Amino acid sequence: MQIYFAPLEGITGFAYRNVHRQFFGDAVCKYFSPFAAPNYTHHFKTREREDIDPANNADLCLVPQILTNRAGDFLWAAEEMYAMGYREINLNLGCPMPTVVKKGRGSGQLGDLEALDLFLEEICRGMEQIPAKICRGMEQIPAKVCRGMEQIPARTCPQADSIPEKIRFTVKTRIGLESAGNAGRLVEIYNRYPIAELTVHPRTQRDLYGGKPDLETFSMFLEESRHPVVYNGDIFSLADFEKIRSRFPDCGAFMLGRGLIADPALARELCGGAPLQKEELRRFHDAVFQSLKASLPGQAPLMGKMKELWFYMGRNFSGADRFLKEIKKAKNEIQYQSAVRALFANCSFSR
Repeated sequence: MQIYFAPLEGITGFAYRNVHRQFFGDAVCKYFSPFAAPNYTHHFKTREREDIDPANNADLCLVPQILTNRAGDFLWAAEEMYAMGYREINLNLGCPMPTVVKKGRGSGQLGDLEALDLFLEEICRGMEQIPAKICRGMEQIPAKVCRGMEQIPARTCPQADSIPEKIRFTVKTRIGLESAGNAGRLVEIYNRYPIAELTVHPRTQRDLYGGKPDLETFSMFLEESRHPVVYNGDIFSLADFEKIRSRFPDCGAFMLGRGLIADPALARELCGGAPLQKEELRRFHDAVFQSLKASLPGQAPLMGKMKELWFYMGRNFSGADRFLKEIKKAKNEIQYQSAVRALFANCSFSR
């Protein structure tokens, strides 16, 4: 069984991921980055480049994620990521947020399956060329630029008589735009392409995060897909996990997002380890706070990030409404830390 940490835009950046890896990461096989959204400028935003910079992710297994509906932009980003050293790249076809969907990205691409088919054909064909292209580019670096530079191709790329390492292409998807009526056709499309792993969140875009996951449609994906399928959606506790695991015993990987933000030790518990403890959460919170403080430009963005985390972590406490309101009202670090201390001191841990 494998546990993956899903990307949550605005929360699971490198500053958070590294602290989670330090405290709880032994049970997490892969972390997925919040999506990079390349455009015609073919430049990553500073935030996107910092988030996937290998120097900022040295101690964890990171899979960068791309969100775009333009094949050329996807292939540019994939080539950049390959050159950084990444060998698995994930395509986001699952984001349900209206601002993304109205641009035909994320789960918005599921509304035109013919266009999606053509998009996948083009990017899969293009990705086959990236390893050799990167290697050829390295061979052109002038040796005179720096002593020893002529050794770079041999160190970075395979020898001429060997095959360059291919990109492991994975996809995260929902089951449809407005309904799951075309889910069968969607599986047929995915089956045409060399997708290494297919993560399925069994909701439509219209569902956002409401209602219940459509487990019947997920079962169809699991049975009909020729690719390994990963389950994603509404695993917030060991009991939730056991229900999904018992229904789909052949599913070997599970992606957790909101559940892991609320309970950062949940992956450990699912793998047979100890459940989250109150003081452990306090230490984790303090480490995340310091990591974000070091990476963000000022108190306002720091307060914003921590308040987003408490939207999820607050579920661990009973009788916490008043204290969570004080956290939400905090305008600076002193007010914030005071409210957090009061919450931990006065509220019982309810997991």
